[in-house]
Amino acid sequence: MSQLPKFSLLLLFATMTSVAGAQDAPTSVNGEVSASIGVVNKYIYRGGEENDDPAVQLGVEYAHNSGVFAGYWGSTLNYDPSDESQNHGFEHDFYIGYGRELNENWSYKSQLISYYYQDGGTIYSEDDLDERRTIGFELLNDVSYKNLTMGLGVMLADASYANAGDVYLSAAYNHPLPKDFSLNTSVGASIYNDSHDDQLLNTTESIAFNETRIGLSKTVAKKIDLSLDYIYGGEDREGSDLDDHVVVGATYNF
Repeated sequence: MSQLPKFSLLLLFATMTSVAGAQDAPTSVNGEVSASIGVVNKYIYRGGEENDDPAVQLGVEYAHNSGVFAGYWGSTLNYDPSDESQNHGFEHDFYIGYGRELNENWSYKSQLISYYYQDGGTIYSEDDLDERRTIGFELLNDVSYKNLTMGLGVMLADASYANAGDVYLSAAYNHPLPKDFSLNTSVGASIYNDSHDDQLLNTTESIAFNETRIGLSKTVAKKIDLSLDYIYGGEDREGSDLDDHVVVGATYNF
């Protein structure tokens, strides 16, 4: 079966399942719980391929009225970072943070996020002298003015895919369009720290543009978000070119 029919079946299944079990998000005087489930034809993160097959993604978050929030987000992968023999895996992201609206135009958000893959694990160099955990920790900070958001992420510990001190800079802008459409654009670049390089991670670029995105999204029935994005790939930390992608997705929010 080709990838397009596979994705169409996944999309149809996720939409039908979500609509059939739709309920309003639980609320209380102190905060609110929100959740989502969706599918994309491929999962691209900061220009890199995390899954070039259809991926199922889900998340849940509790936001307290004080500004404190905590949540989980996960996605299927077509690899396991600690086991090269596997062609499947799962990414688990756990986060906690604080954010507030300063006024009708300005807001900010800071969060600590842990990236946990499959069952965790460690990778080793060929001579077993170097080892790295697949678990990563990052501090993410966003400042928003109206529809423009500027982001800065800092890796806090070495991982199999990053060095402590790596910095990711991003800017995203969305513009509302008629008929519940939205124009979405973003750009991302990294400042890499090479002082922790070893046999497992090699850095040749101190600064690299990673990706640019432009796309459209539309809300259907107030809870289903459909999206189409074109991703122009840049380079990774080794100077390798990243591919361009077209990503189609559907997410049900409840």
